[in-house]
Amino acid sequence: MASPTPAPRKRSLLAAVVLVAAAGIALYFATPSARKPIFCDVAVTPQADTVIMLSAAWCGYCRRARAFLQDEGIAHCEYDVESSARGRALFAEQPLKVIPVLMIKGDTLVGFNREEIRQSLAAHGIVEFED
Repeated sequence: MASPTPAPRKRSLLAAVVLVAAAGIALYFATPSARKPIFCDVAVTPQADTVIMLSAAWCGYCRRARAFLQDEGIAHCEYDVESSARGRALFAEQPLKVIPVLMIKGDTLVGFNREEIRQSLAAHGIVEFED
Protein backbone atom coordinates (compact mmCIF):
# COMPACT_ATOMS: atom_id res chain seq x y z
CA MET A 1 0.00 0.00 0.00
CA ALA A 2 1.26 3.51 -0.81
CA SER A 3 2.38 5.75 1.99
CA PRO A 4 0.16 8.74 2.88
CA THR A 5 0.75 11.90 0.91
CA PRO A 6 3.08 14.42 2.54
CA ALA A 7 0.52 17.24 2.14
CA PRO A 8 -0.64 17.23 5.80
CA ARG A 9 2.96 17.47 6.99
CA LYS A 10 3.64 20.31 4.55
CA ARG A 11 0.56 22.14 5.80
CA SER A 12 1.63 21.78 9.42
CA LEU A 13 5.13 22.97 8.53
CA LEU A 14 3.65 25.95 6.70
CA ALA A 15 1.42 26.69 9.70
CA ALA A 16 4.47 26.57 11.99
CA VAL A 17 6.41 28.93 9.71
CA VAL A 18 3.48 31.37 9.62
CA LEU A 19 3.16 31.18 13.42
CA VAL A 20 6.88 31.85 13.92
CA ALA A 21 6.76 34.76 11.45
CA ALA A 22 3.75 36.26 13.23
CA ALA A 23 5.51 35.91 16.59
CA GLY A 24 8.61 37.58 15.13
CA ILE A 25 6.58 40.50 13.80
CA ALA A 26 4.84 40.90 17.15
CA LEU A 27 8.20 40.83 18.94
CA TYR A 28 9.62 43.41 16.54
CA PHE A 29 6.83 45.85 17.28
CA ALA A 30 7.13 45.21 21.02
CA THR A 31 10.86 46.01 21.18
CA PRO A 32 12.29 49.43 22.05
CA SER A 33 13.60 49.87 18.49
CA ALA A 34 10.03 50.02 17.25
CA ARG A 35 8.95 52.71 19.67
CA LYS A 36 6.54 55.37 18.56
CA PRO A 37 7.89 58.73 17.37
CA ILE A 38 8.11 61.67 19.76
CA PHE A 39 6.25 64.36 17.89
CA CYS A 40 7.44 67.96 18.06
CA ASP A 41 5.72 70.80 19.82
CA VAL A 42 5.11 74.06 17.96
CA ALA A 43 7.85 75.71 20.04
CA VAL A 44 10.51 73.22 18.92
CA THR A 45 12.42 74.42 15.89
CA PRO A 46 15.42 73.06 13.98
CA GLN A 47 17.52 75.85 15.51
CA ALA A 48 16.76 74.61 19.04
CA ASP A 49 19.00 72.18 20.87
CA THR A 50 16.61 69.38 20.02
CA VAL A 51 17.33 66.89 17.26
CA ILE A 52 14.51 67.11 14.71
CA MET A 53 13.65 64.25 12.38
CA LEU A 54 11.34 64.45 9.38
CA SER A 55 9.82 61.05 8.75
CA ALA A 56 6.88 59.08 7.37
CA ALA A 57 4.99 56.22 8.97
CA TRP A 58 5.84 53.78 6.16
CA CYS A 59 9.58 54.59 6.03
CA GLY A 60 11.87 51.77 7.16
CA TYR A 61 14.94 54.02 7.33
CA CYS A 62 12.94 56.40 9.53
CA ARG A 63 12.22 53.51 11.92
CA ARG A 64 15.93 52.69 11.98
CA ALA A 65 16.89 56.30 12.66
CA ARG A 66 14.26 56.57 15.40
CA ALA A 67 15.45 53.33 16.99
CA PHE A 68 19.06 54.53 16.91
CA LEU A 69 18.19 57.85 18.55
CA GLN A 70 15.97 56.25 21.17
CA ASP A 71 18.40 53.42 21.92
CA GLU A 72 21.19 55.97 22.40
CA GLY A 73 18.96 58.13 24.61
CA ILE A 74 19.13 61.13 22.26
CA ALA A 75 16.43 63.73 22.96
CA HIS A 76 14.63 64.26 19.67
CA CYS A 77 11.26 64.76 18.10
CA GLU A 78 9.69 64.06 14.75
CA TYR A 79 7.44 65.67 12.22
CA ASP A 80 5.62 63.28 9.91
CA VAL A 81 5.91 64.75 6.40
CA GLU A 82 2.54 63.32 5.38
CA SER A 83 0.31 63.91 8.40
CA SER A 84 1.77 67.10 9.88
CA ALA A 85 1.44 70.53 8.28
CA ARG A 86 4.68 71.61 9.97
CA GLY A 87 6.38 68.43 8.73
CA ARG A 88 5.22 69.11 5.17
CA ALA A 89 6.45 72.70 5.39
CA LEU A 90 9.88 71.72 6.73
CA PHE A 91 10.18 68.97 4.12
CA ALA A 92 9.26 71.41 1.33
CA GLU A 93 12.26 73.53 2.36
CA GLN A 94 14.64 70.60 1.80
CA PRO A 95 16.53 70.51 -1.50
CA LEU A 96 16.51 66.69 -1.55
CA LYS A 97 13.17 64.94 -1.22
CA VAL A 98 14.47 62.01 0.79
CA ILE A 99 13.53 60.86 4.29
CA PRO A 100 14.50 60.64 7.00
CA VAL A 101 15.90 64.13 7.39
CA LEU A 102 17.71 64.81 10.65
CA MET A 103 18.40 68.39 11.69
CA ILE A 104 21.10 68.57 14.33
CA LYS A 105 22.12 72.08 15.41
CA GLY A 106 22.52 73.43 11.90
CA ASP A 107 23.52 70.15 10.25
CA THR A 108 20.98 68.58 7.94
CA LEU A 109 21.52 64.88 7.37
CA VAL A 110 19.53 63.07 4.70
CA GLY A 111 18.84 59.35 4.89
CA PHE A 112 19.99 57.01 7.63
CA ASN A 113 23.73 56.69 8.08
CA ARG A 114 24.52 55.67 11.65
CA GLU A 115 28.13 56.85 11.53
CA GLU A 116 27.24 60.23 10.01
CA ILE A 117 24.61 60.79 12.71
CA ARG A 118 27.08 59.77 15.44
CA GLN A 119 29.70 62.20 14.09
CA SER A 120 27.24 65.11 13.94
CA LEU A 121 25.90 64.42 17.44
CA ALA A 122 29.44 64.23 18.81
CA ALA A 123 30.62 67.33 16.90
CA HIS A 124 27.80 69.36 18.44
CA GLY A 125 28.44 68.04 21.93
CA ILE A 126 25.08 66.34 22.18
CA VAL A 127 26.55 62.98 23.08
CA GLU A 128 29.92 61.28 23.38
CA PHE A 129 30.09 57.78 21.97
CA GLU A 130 32.47 55.17 23.33
CA ASP A 131 33.98 53.12 20.54
